[in-house]
Amino acid sequence: MEKFLELLNKKGVKYCINDNKIIVNNNLNLTKKGICVLPDNLLINGDLVLAHTKIAALPKNFSVSGDLDLTDSAIQLLPDNLSVGGSLYLSFTHIKELPNNLSIGGDLYLGNTDIQSLPDNLSIGGDLDLVFSELKELPDNLSIGSNLNLENTEIEILPRNLSVGGDLYLINSQINKLSENLFVGGDLDLAYTNIQSLPEGLTVGGDLDLRNTNIKQLPEKFSVSGYLNLRNTKIQTLPEHLSVGGYLSLANTEIQALPKNLFVGEHLNIQSTKITSLPENLSVTRGIYLDIDQIQNIAYRKTGEDNSQTIFACWANGTFAIQATDFFGTLADFEKMVDENYSEENAIQYKKM
Repeated sequence: MEKFLELLNKKGVKYCINDNKIIVNNNLNLTKKGICVLPDNLLINGDLVLAHTKIAALPKNFSVSGDLDLTDSAIQLLPDNLSVGGSLYLSFTHIKELPNNLSIGGDLYLGNTDIQSLPDNLSIGGDLDLVFSELKELPDNLSIGSNLNLENTEIEILPRNLSVGGDLYLINSQINKLSENLFVGGDLDLAYTNIQSLPEGLTVGGDLDLRNTNIKQLPEKFSVSGYLNLRNTKIQTLPEHLSVGGYLSLANTEIQALPKNLFVGEHLNIQSTKITSLPENLSVTRGIYLDIDQIQNIAYRKTGEDNSQTIFACWANGTFAIQATDFFGTLADFEKMVDENYSEENAIQYKKM
């Protein structure tokens, strides 16, 4: 204890001793200080930074109300019932397991560690980062308050009842199947994975990225509030009544037709597909990217001095819609936009279809 108190005095850190407990009411940064041991009965009312130190174990009756940073330290084992009010940084350590009853109010960083298992019923208030870790499976009933990053891990299966309040990153992972009752409040990134199917009832509160996967079909009961990216997949059909809150990209797929009652909250991209017509009841808010010579039920013309711009009319949103450069809307709105932005002579020419 004496050496630790000498260090605090040398750094000008204010502290008090109460009932044999050392209390530091501020942040404490001991990075690269050569410290090897912390005293028992230590309470830090703030952040404690022990990155790049020789600390191999934490003391008894130890508590940190803020963040605990052990990045690239000698830590190998954490005590039972450890409580960290903020985030816990363990990246680039040789930690292999976490104690039972671990409580983390903020984020837990385990990237580039030797971690091999997580305790059951682990609850993380913020992010859980496992990128480039040795972990191969996750416990059931895992709850993550914010983001879960499993990029470049060996994990193949997600646990039952996994709940992720924020984003779920699975890019370049070994995941080939999603779990039942999976809930993702933010984005779900499955690009470049081995995923081949999605579970019924999947709910994604943000974006769903399935680029460059072998996905062939989507479940009937399926909800995406953000964008849905199916570019370069093996998708062949979409479920009827599909609703996508953001943009929908089907570019460079084998899909041949769009489903009935498709709703797209932003842009629809069907370039480099086998689609030859648009459905009568299509709803799309921001516009359509398509191969102009391939779609049969549209009318179009080239415009501009070098015919580099295209205007086309299609049936969407229950009416005739016009798409031009930076415009997608009704015929009446198109004529109004042209009248406001062009001279009378040019407006007459521009509105010809």
